[in-house]
Amino acid sequence: MATVIGRKRNKKAEKSFKDMTVAEIKKQLDILHIEYDKKATKEDLLSLLPKKE
Repeated sequence: MATVIGRKRNKKAEKSFKDMTVAEIKKQLDILHIEYDKKATKEDLLSLLPKKE
């Protein structure tokens, strides 16, 4: 059972980009030095983020 608990913790720690708020996405884009339109929708902002593997 310890592994199941560990997996749950890891999944919780790895927040999906889709689960992020617009403000969190913008912050991540700023960290990555990716320019974006301040009025962009969440979907537009998500499309600018690099894809997770």
